[in-house]
Formats: sequence, structure tokens, C-alpha cells
Amino acid sequence: PGCHFILIHITESASPQLIGEESDDYEIRKDKEMLHHYCTLLQEKGFPTTFACGFKKRNKEIARLTKSEAADLLIMGSHGHTGIKDYIFGETVNQVRHMVDIPVFIAQ
Repeated sequence: PGCHFILIHITESASPQLIGEESDDYEIRKDKEMLHHYCTLLQEKGFPTTFACGFKKRNKEIARLTKSEAADLLIMGSHGHTGIKDYIFGETVNQVRHMVDIPVFIAQ
């Protein structure tokens, strides 16, 4: 009770990499459509929910949005990568947890 969910998504397609938040491509529109859908589902269950989109560098953007939204807890999904896949796809969770000053819950 009393919590507010803020869904954060970072779009890393070519357009936002070059232009940033002013870009408007198919992927960005679909991402926002899906986030709106998730917000609606949570709102129907009685949870106040909004979403925030970031662009370019996912680690920095997640940390920036978390701070700008004054979040008290960051819940991140782990995709289960290990070993070489962590190196290829990046270690988002590990890097972000060092960039924020709030608890980070990792869900798999």
C-alpha cells in the first residue's frame, strides 16, 4: 500500500543512439505501447503506475531515471547470462547497482 511503480525501459536501437529522445522510430513506438499496456494492467490492480523511457547507454540511463524519479527501490530483471554472454551483452545489473544509492532487488 502507498507504493507507486515506475516502469523504466531503455531503447537502444540505431535512431536513439544517434538522436536521443527526439527520435521516433518503430521500436520506440512499440516499446512505449507495451509500457503503456503494462501500466494499465498494474493500474487495473490498484497500483499507481507510470513509465519512463531512456535512450542510448542503458546503465547510465537507468541510474539517471531512477534518481530523477526519486525511487526508493530499484527492481531489475536478470536475464540469466553468465560467462561470455555477460561480456558480450554487458553486465547491466552489476554496473547500475554501483551507480545508485538505493537498494537494488534482482529478479530472475
